[in-house]
Amino acid sequence: MFRSNSALRRLACYVRPYNLWVFITVFASLCLAAIDIILGKAIEQMAQGTFSSTQNMIYLVVGMILIGMPCKFVMRYASAQFSVSALRDLRGDLVHKFCNLPISSVERKFTGNLVSRLTNNTAMLQNFFIQQFANLFYLPLVFTASLTLLLMTSWKLVLASLALMPVGMAITTLMSRPVEKYSEQLQERVAHLNAVAQDAIGGIPIVKAFNMQAVLLKKYVVIMEEVVKRGLGLEKRYASIAPVGVMMLATPIILVIVYGGYLIQIGELNAGGIVLFLYLISFILQPVAMLPTIISQMKEAGGAAKHLFEVLDWPDERQDGKITSVDQDRGDKVLRLEDDADREAKQTSQASASEAGEAESEDDAAVVSFEHLTFCYNEGNTVLRDINFQVGQGEMVAIVGASGGGKSTIFKLLCGFNEPGEHAGAIQLFGKSLTDWNLTSLRRHISMVSQEPSLFPVTIAENIGYGRLEATREEIVEAAKAAYAHDFIVQLPEGYETLLSERGGGLSGGQKQRISIARALLKNAPLLLLDEPTSALDSQSEAQVQIAMNTAMHNRTVLVIAHRLSTVRQANRIIVLDQGSIVESGTHEELLSRDGEYRKLYLKNFEEEQHTAENGHSMPGERSVKRDLQAGVL
Repeated sequence: MFRSNSALRRLACYVRPYNLWVFITVFASLCLAAIDIILGKAIEQMAQGTFSSTQNMIYLVVGMILIGMPCKFVMRYASAQFSVSALRDLRGDLVHKFCNLPISSVERKFTGNLVSRLTNNTAMLQNFFIQQFANLFYLPLVFTASLTLLLMTSWKLVLASLALMPVGMAITTLMSRPVEKYSEQLQERVAHLNAVAQDAIGGIPIVKAFNMQAVLLKKYVVIMEEVVKRGLGLEKRYASIAPVGVMMLATPIILVIVYGGYLIQIGELNAGGIVLFLYLISFILQPVAMLPTIISQMKEAGGAAKHLFEVLDWPDERQDGKITSVDQDRGDKVLRLEDDADREAKQTSQASASEAGEAESEDDAAVVSFEHLTFCYNEGNTVLRDINFQVGQGEMVAIVGASGGGKSTIFKLLCGFNEPGEHAGAIQLFGKSLTDWNLTSLRRHISMVSQEPSLFPVTIAENIGYGRLEATREEIVEAAKAAYAHDFIVQLPEGYETLLSERGGGLSGGQKQRISIARALLKNAPLLLLDEPTSALDSQSEAQVQIAMNTAMHNRTVLVIAHRLSTVRQANRIIVLDQGSIVESGTHEELLSRDGEYRKLYLKNFEEEQHTAENGHSMPGERSVKRDLQAGVL
């Protein structure tokens, strides 16, 4: 069955480990086929009056029922066993694949699309296995046995009754060809529909805030119309095939009655023979009548399997890289968390080097180094141009600039979510080229706190514990205390065992951000990336998160996309990006003394903060709008 479709052949690889259940399914189906043939022969003998006795006939029928019922149960259960197990393995591989996909690939797809492939398509395959797999063995066997027995009884009646069968099969095959294509197109639209619904539900606060219900509903309705159209197209194809099946079922019975009566009249067939024909012809017609459905469902399953294996064929994120940790001698220099005196001395040295117009940190001490880096997501759309800067051990560097200037792209590159081309410059982390790093190992050395905290629908303790899976409860609590999250956590009804809803619903923005910072503290990575972690918070939450951030930054190398002035002032060095290029670099005081881009941005931000202070605290929503308008100015 798998030879006609490469996707189904690949699917067979997932079935192979459960061949015992497949064998049981096949064996049970063969037993059922044998029971049907034996009963047919017994009915013939009964009609002819040659069966030993009526009592023995009753015993035979009861015995066949007692055997057949368990066989029917076993056939259904065994097919469910191997199909559920095989598709469980396939789902596992798909989830593993999702985790190994490059971020760039995931960002180009709708989340709902991926989830739809994981659920709808695998459910379709499971239904096919449970409902039709056993028939692939039962129907051919019962067809062959019945046909052989009937040929031995009257080959003339067989030929007459089945004369139109080849025509029906040819028509069925021709009409079912487009089914796989229609099914694949339908699954793609269903995946798109699920993606729109999931994104709308996930972003319901924004949807309501901007009164986007009508827009999203219209978009959903348009895609739904496409789904209905393609679904009806598929059903229309099924409906057009159905009359062929009816014709193939009814015509032979009519021919058996008409031509069989004639054969009885001329003495070539007896009453028992025609009874046998009327009983067994159904076992010939049933496979033929079901053939359109089976072919169509096989093609539909092939379309679903192809949709799934498409995902498995997407390229994985790079798994090579010889560097899994920093060399011991370099580890002592780069990854060691220095004490306050060492850090202060290094910062003084770096500031002096900046004033002299030299590199702020030496090559052999740089934790992060960008060397003439140019990067673009798509050809012709350059995001970063000739970026050169270094971040030394224990140094805090802030990156500021207008939205779209490339700030977040720098973080994506540092985490290996995107990688520069061969001739686009170089990135070094802990003194090793990014291309030499094993990405999984590299990320163990990096903690990140983003603008939108990523919390999962598990307990608060588990959310914090994701920073370091082997951490004890005491270490989780200490991290929460350091992030100033402990006090509000213990006030919750279930404390650290409070189960969060999706995306941390039920917690304030500041509370979610402090849990995110606690996770970063627990990880205790030497490089900390802060991506505007306070830009969407109100003033009270911002102050609390800022205190937690100060703790997180202590004795670490920090690279921060800065929005608020308090964060900028603390930085040892500020890099100003404008349209993907570094236009200024220096300390806060140095940049203010120049009449450059930073001074303009600073004054604009300062005036807005003064206005807010003079007119009282603005509402959180209003502050968010202002910050969105500023679009990450500082």
